[in-house]
Amino acid sequence: MSEPKVKLCADGHYRHAIYGLGPYIADYPEQVLLACIVQGWFQCMKDLDGSGDSPLRTHEHTCSVMKLASDILWKEYGIVDNILPFTFKFSRANIHELLASDILHQLIKGTFKDSIVTWVETYFEITWGKAKAKSLMDEIDKR
Repeated sequence: MSEPKVKLCADGHYRHAIYGLGPYIADYPEQVLLACIVQGWFQCMKDLDGSGDSPLRTHEHTCSVMKLASDILWKEYGIVDNILPFTFKFSRANIHELLASDILHQLIKGTFKDSIVTWVETYFEITWGKAKAKSLMDEIDKR
C-alpha cells in the first residue's frame, strides 16, 4: 500500500497512515516457502568484482532472474519459480528483508533436538538391540 489512508487514532486525532509489515518470524520450512527458495540451498550471491561482501538477496534481483528457465533458476540461484511471495505486490514490503530468525526453532530444535534424538536412538540400539530400539523410538514418536 503506497496511498495514505485517513484513520482515526486512539488519541482522537485523524492522521494519514501508510501500512507496512514488520519482521516475519517463521520456522525454516515456512521461511523457505515464503522466500521462494530451494530448501537446503545455502549458496550466497557471488561478489564477482571482489569489492567486498556478497550482497543479500533482494526483491529486484529475484524479479530480474525470474525470466530465466526453471532449471537454471533452481540450480544456479536456488529460486522456486512456480510460486510468488505474498509480499510480491506490496510496494513497501520485501520478504527478503522481513524474514527474521526464529532462534527457538532454528538453533535449539534444529541442533539440540536432532542431536539428542540421534544419541538416544544409538543408546537404545546398544542397550536393547535394533528391534527393541525401533519399538521404543516408535513409542516415543507416538507421543
